[in-house]
Amino acid sequence: MQQKDSIAKNLSPIQGKAIVYIIRSTLLGAVIKMNIECDSIHIGSTKAEKYIYTILEPGTHTFLAKSENKSSFELTVEAGKIYFIKQQVKMGFLFAQTGLKLMTEEEGRKLLSKCKLSTDNLITN
Repeated sequence: MQQKDSIAKNLSPIQGKAIVYIIRSTLLGAVIKMNIECDSIHIGSTKAEKYIYTILEPGTHTFLAKSENKSSFELTVEAGKIYFIKQQVKMGFLFAQTGLKLMTEEEGRKLLSKCKLSTDNLITN
């Protein structure tokens, strides 16, 4: 898994495709698994300090993070580019809440370096 993690963190832009990382860098709600969908297709799940990624066709895509609540995020991607989405986690009174936010590449690379690839990242299985 360590080799997959190292490869995944260092992906180069792909001609005709976009790469999108979804990063959950916080320890909040560590034991709560949060499912991620892209265009209504499950692409993986995150736990504390984990990330997933997907490779997409150019265009507009809808991401959905699901735990005890749902948070959707729409992103238009261009071929040959890499995007970083931060999965924000807030602890409520009884459950964890999730949200998604686009980051700069600098922010994304910094958080990515602190996290490990989720074993539930469907693109690598």
